[in-house]
Amino acid sequence: MSYSVLLAIGLSVLMIGTSVFIVFFHGRTEQEIDRWVDYSFSGYTLRRALGYYRFMALSMLVVYVLFTCSCLILQADGIAIFADAQRHPIVAGPIATSLFTLDLVLRGGFFDIMEHFELGVSPVLMNRQQFWFVWYAFVFRMFFGLTLIKMFISFVWIYGKVRMQVQAQREARAAEQFERYGR
Repeated sequence: MSYSVLLAIGLSVLMIGTSVFIVFFHGRTEQEIDRWVDYSFSGYTLRRALGYYRFMALSMLVVYVLFTCSCLILQADGIAIFADAQRHPIVAGPIATSLFTLDLVLRGGFFDIMEHFELGVSPVLMNRQQFWFVWYAFVFRMFFGLTLIKMFISFVWIYGKVRMQVQAQREARAAEQFERYGR
C-alpha cells in the first residue's frame, strides 16, 4: 500500500466519523439552539448556533480540499482514477480534479437531479475499473449529502421556530396594547 492509498483510507474514515458525529451526536447543540429559541434570544446562544453551522461548513470545506489533494496524490503515484467519456484512463490536472470534486459535491447535494438530467461540471469521470476509488468517491459524496441534509433540516427547523416566536411576541404586544388603550 502506498502513502496515497493510506491517505485515502484515512480520509474515508474521517468522513465517515464526521458524518456519524454530525448526524447522531451533534444533536445536543441543536437541542440547545431549540431551547434558546423557545426561551430567550441571548447573544451567547446565537454565537453557539453560528458555531454549530460553522463547524459543519468548515468540515465540508476541509474535506473538499483534502479529497481533491488526495486525488492528485493518487494520480501522482500512477493510479489511474479518472477516465474520459470513452472510458479511457486519463490524468487530470489540479483544476480538472477540483471540478471533478465539485461535481461530486453537487451530485451529493442535489442527489439524483444531476444524475437524472445527466448534468455535470467536469468532463472527467471516475475510472470504474478502480473499484475502490468508486467507493472512495461514494463515501465523499455521501458525506456531503448527509451534512447538507442535516444543515438544511436544522436551519429550516430553527428558522421556523424563530418565525413562530417573533409572531407570538408581536401578538402578545398587540394584545397588551389593546388591553392598555382599549379599542
